[in-house]
Amino acid sequence: MTIRWIGQSGYLIRTENAEILLDPYLSDAVNRVANRPRLVDAPLSPSEISADAVICTHDHLDHLDVDAAAEMSRNTRFITTGEGRKTLMDMGFSHVDVLTEGDLVTIGDLKLTAVYAKHTVEAFGVILQVEGKTLYFSGDTLFDERLYQIREFHPDVTFLCINGKLGNMNVDEAVAVAQGIGAPRNIPNHYGMFASNTEDPRRFTDRVSGGFIMEFNREYDVSEICG
Repeated sequence: MTIRWIGQSGYLIRTENAEILLDPYLSDAVNRVANRPRLVDAPLSPSEISADAVICTHDHLDHLDVDAAAEMSRNTRFITTGEGRKTLMDMGFSHVDVLTEGDLVTIGDLKLTAVYAKHTVEAFGVILQVEGKTLYFSGDTLFDERLYQIREFHPDVTFLCINGKLGNMNVDEAVAVAQGIGAPRNIPNHYGMFASNTEDPRRFTDRVSGGFIMEFNREYDVSEICG
């Protein structure tokens, strides 16, 4: 399995039998709508995406990127929330599955479970299980002690939002969640995309066990991350 951080909370994940995109933000839609330009170039062209599924954990532009989706094949499979499904169906997409907390879907050799998230709109976090590894992606979420229940999945790696604005945990809260879950490797995200909504990832990684900063747009083998 390989994992590539494509900015914000976005990841491209490839296994022997599957390829998925998680929360890809590949346009400048937030700048168009809210005058917040992206700080890094988009690492992928939406028109070239051929993933088995695109997972959008909620219907905000930096997670469900409507400008990027407009350039994708209408045969693209999306997995999202009920709110996200309406947005995508209105755009002409027909292969849209809805997940709520506790739902499970299999994509090739990947098993994906939707887990609790507390955000300003309908949202979920993601547990990915493949090749003997379990990864937890918080998506966008405020702090809530229910996040500690993720430890029941015994994740090898957590990917946690740290920006502390617009419905997300701040660094102190993300540190507490990482400690409460107890994964051996903890990776920050949701920073470095917008000047008005970023954070220093070292403020997180210096305070947690197994803190690790992924380089933007570098493809990692899972063994490099898990150690």
